[in-house]
Amino acid sequence: MIIPGPAQHAPPQLIDSPPMERARQFAIVFCVLLTGAVVVSLIAGFEQLILHPFALIGSIALATLMVVIMLAVALVPSRRHTGWAQMITGPNGRWFFLLLIVLWAGAMAFLASLEMGPQQNGSPAFVGLLAGVFIFMGFIWSVIGE
Repeated sequence: MIIPGPAQHAPPQLIDSPPMERARQFAIVFCVLLTGAVVVSLIAGFEQLILHPFALIGSIALATLMVVIMLAVALVPSRRHTGWAQMITGPNGRWFFLLLIVLWAGAMAFLASLEMGPQQNGSPAFVGLLAGVFIFMGFIWSVIGE
């Protein structure tokens, strides 16, 4: 009876070895081609956006608002305590999020009562679903955080 020995594995490739260098070059070419394909596919959308200045200004404003919100959230650890974070994690935070949950449920019920088809109702329902997830997460955070 023959007892098998330890499995023979190929030695790991060093990061600066020729096979890894070829893989790195392939990855760079792939990323450049993928970026080009995305830009080409979005050109028509950008042309339409430029033709509608209200939509262009609105999208820039919404993107700026998102960046400001993310910046405010990212700077919280460096400031230790901020007013809005203490407000939603304090004793009244759970009541605030409970009110948001009730308002969210009412908005979703109103949306369902409109009896629109999936093509008309899909986008608002999805946005409502995402809002609900974050509202419930905030409620849990405010209850546990106290």
